[in-house]
Amino acid sequence: MKWASALARDTSGEDAVTRALEIIERELDATPDLLLVFISTGLLKEAPIILARLRERFPQAMLIGCSGSGVIGAAREAEDVPALSLMAASLPGVRLESRALRMADRPAFESTPQAVLLFGDPFTFKPEPLLTFLDDSIPGVVTAGALASGGSSPGGHRLFLDERVHTSGAVCVALSGDLEVEAVVAQGCRPVGPAMFATAVDGHLLLELDGKSPIDALQKLHAASPPDVQERLRHGLLIGVGLENGRVEQDGAALVVRKLVGLEANRKAIAVGARLEPLQVIQFMLRDSEAAESALASTLAALTRAPAAVLLFSCSSRGRALFGVDGHDAGLVTARFPGTPMAGLFSNGELAPLGGRSCHHNASSVLVLFRPAEH
Repeated sequence: MKWASALARDTSGEDAVTRALEIIERELDATPDLLLVFISTGLLKEAPIILARLRERFPQAMLIGCSGSGVIGAAREAEDVPALSLMAASLPGVRLESRALRMADRPAFESTPQAVLLFGDPFTFKPEPLLTFLDDSIPGVVTAGALASGGSSPGGHRLFLDERVHTSGAVCVALSGDLEVEAVVAQGCRPVGPAMFATAVDGHLLLELDGKSPIDALQKLHAASPPDVQERLRHGLLIGVGLENGRVEQDGAALVVRKLVGLEANRKAIAVGARLEPLQVIQFMLRDSEAAESALASTLAALTRAPAAVLLFSCSSRGRALFGVDGHDAGLVTARFPGTPMAGLFSNGELAPLGGRSCHHNASSVLVLFRPAEH
């Protein structure tokens, strides 16, 4: 098993892919079986050129990836600039199966995968039903990935699978055989206010918290908070949703963080970016740089075996906007595992297990770690 990664910043797709290929060919010293490709929105118009060059150079390799507002690679982050992140892997003894998916598709694989890497378009693909299907139909599978980012409307994102470019749905690759894959999530928020129960819901609408209007609960929280927290409640509020109904003995790390989509004034309800169930624990959350850094540092410290390669998917709300510096998350990962090949993107949603189930996260960083199988 051999891995190599490259990050190339350039306004020309031809120049970017040439530079990335030079690095990969120098560092890999093997023919790749898998190419993971992440292209920033600044280079998106040149995606066909990039893919054509990659396919020409490595025609036997499976290629998969997506577009992002920024990309991550080779221990660096490239936000809001034209850039290409490329990872190549030679994987003897590993079987790869790819699929292009629409919303209702439920893929079947010829081999039982240890892991599924999934990349989707946030406008046309809601990952929760597929995540549930994979958990239930393939016990123990590690499903991880990201939703593309940078587009402002349907058709604005790109998904890559071999020589084809998709503007909707999702693409995935299943990996089975002689490898181990681990996926972990580091949340980027801290809880604010008390944990409550969702006592009435309607799909994505939160109608009652502890028997009262959630808007009233939010207004009460706002009134009781200091001025700096009040400002952050107006601009950085998210919702933590509990994984187990009827249980309140949870902390922020046990909550799936999702976006607050909007308010419904008529019913004094809050719309959440997740389907809700009665008696789920609900807690208001705030984006917080200190909590995000602490969570990622703790997650990295808990990893006891060094990986052969790492994929890093960081929410587009992180990066420079949250930490005030370039390369924050990539820097922490590199400090923990120096010299390890790395690729990824700033995403519009992150996919990774939490509490034994595959989940769709927001405001988080997800690490996917690859290792040779232990014999």
